[in-house]
Amino acid sequence: MEGERLLEKLWREPTEENLQCLQCQKSFKGSPLIRTFRIEQAGSRPPGSSAVVSTPRGDIFLFDRHMDCVVSSKILFSAVSHVWDPNISKAQQQQKTVPETPEAARRVLDISARIYNGIERPGYEARELWLDYISVPQWSDALRSNILPIMDKLFSTAETTILYFDDVPSNVINELYKDERTPERLSSVISVCNSKYFKRVWTAMEFIRSERVRMMISNYTYFPDLDDPAFLGQIFKAWKDEVRQHEKVHDLERKVQMGKNQVPWSLGTLRQAKLLKRMNFAMATALLCKRGCRDRMDFLHALRGIVRARSFKPNSPDFKTEYYRIAWECLKVGDYSPLLITPFMGAIERRGPGHWSEFGYSDVFTWQLGQEVNPPTLGKYTTLDDSEQRVTLHVEDIGTVSIVGRPERGSMIQAFSSAAKLALEIDGPDVKDFINALGRTHTGSASTTMEILQEKNEVERLQRVLNRLYNSPEVPNWPLDGKDNTKWLADVLSFSKLRPGDDQTVLGDNAARYGTIHCRPYDYTVGITCPGCNRMFAHKVGSFVLPTELRNARAYRIPGLKYLCSEKDGLAILIQGDQIVGRMIWATPACECRRTEVVTVRMPEFFLPSAFRLTS
Repeated sequence: MEGERLLEKLWREPTEENLQCLQCQKSFKGSPLIRTFRIEQAGSRPPGSSAVVSTPRGDIFLFDRHMDCVVSSKILFSAVSHVWDPNISKAQQQQKTVPETPEAARRVLDISARIYNGIERPGYEARELWLDYISVPQWSDALRSNILPIMDKLFSTAETTILYFDDVPSNVINELYKDERTPERLSSVISVCNSKYFKRVWTAMEFIRSERVRMMISNYTYFPDLDDPAFLGQIFKAWKDEVRQHEKVHDLERKVQMGKNQVPWSLGTLRQAKLLKRMNFAMATALLCKRGCRDRMDFLHALRGIVRARSFKPNSPDFKTEYYRIAWECLKVGDYSPLLITPFMGAIERRGPGHWSEFGYSDVFTWQLGQEVNPPTLGKYTTLDDSEQRVTLHVEDIGTVSIVGRPERGSMIQAFSSAAKLALEIDGPDVKDFINALGRTHTGSASTTMEILQEKNEVERLQRVLNRLYNSPEVPNWPLDGKDNTKWLADVLSFSKLRPGDDQTVLGDNAARYGTIHCRPYDYTVGITCPGCNRMFAHKVGSFVLPTELRNARAYRIPGLKYLCSEKDGLAILIQGDQIVGRMIWATPACECRRTEVVTVRMPEFFLPSAFRLTS
């Protein structure tokens, strides 16, 4: 069949009423069409197909059903998740026959047939396949627009999803799965991370919502027995092996030319998201907002497909209105992340062109706390005011920000020198208080640090050093030279050495991941005065505002609420009036005073996703 006629046949249907479901014989008026297909040798006709399209590569048999009929009849099919060929995409956007149509039609047929045939192997016949090149009438707007909102359900219903990496050659996969560290294995990690597959909103959503997934690479080699979705398990294993060989992950990132290249973390938390299927609003937004899509309303379709609030049809064609509506619906089902996400930061906003994180596909500056691990214990008392868009929470009063300290930049040791002296000045020289203060300003639990100190028999020595430095106000930082210098302190606390189970040191993690979570360079060590005992305690804060606006803010703990990268009972917000001006993730109780308060906050002004144009 000539190219023009082939695409007209596959991509244009007169009306929804002209098609009938194979199972219930009803039309598709107002209902999404699920069209699967088989490709058979010319002349053979499987029973019960809806239509047949004859081509030089064989006869394409189409099977049209409603989604509900697919589910109720337990129809087994595989779905293909892939990035569109640019020639096919150009023809699709024209909505009519153009000079590029013959080449686009040739590619539609060639790619579809080779994927279909690639799945077949001895003893296994390819099932019905869903591939949007053939399964979606691309030039029939009504049919196509009905399919978009149920893409998440389509991929979650498929028996297997085939991830087609059309730019990953076989030698890269061969090197990737070698056991030993080699330059070639590291290079293969970067090659897979650079794949176009990870660049798109739709492929991310399809991957997350799929159950069983298998991969196919550029030469149509299929890996039916490789249970490592999107190769990510091996990618992260090989990357961690490399990270352990470097004091700071930044050194490795420079080595592989991060920025020019993608690295595993810049792909986002796809593996965790796939296990969850649905996740909090902030995590979903961070995963999708920097990936490409042709129409930013497609972003909203994909976002609805993976957040905890169940899918619902949009009320408005306005992007901002619908984005905020999704956030509000998430709050209604107990997802607090819209209140904790890094909002638009006004005059100090750094995201966008030129920001260090701009190259990646995951907006780690906006959200890197991960999934919710534990809900708030007082969540049942939360109320939402739809008309005013305000949320009333039952929280624990931590106190008022009295001091805003800014640890020095520079090397990790310089930063720790400043941070340690701030903790000493705020919490005082008692060794246990000091260790607890470091537990609220650094990753790594205070109890573990105290055990390490006791095992090394260094508690008394550290107490003497704390007393001496506390009584020496002329010392602005912990000394960088001398017997009891900052390096000694970091070593004695095991802040500068790998702890069991970690791939980064405490200081390295503070400088990298937790620096980002705390909105660096707006990460501060603050002194918060408890209203109960009037003592001041050091806390680490990720601020959304300048220090002048952070000072005198009130800090409130959301008891029980925990995310993957926060401490249990450590999640807190800072409020000025009804505006959230910062967050804390290590704000564990510093004293026995735990007083419940009721506060009302307004929805933050979100940093709106902007990367909605396809790039080559």
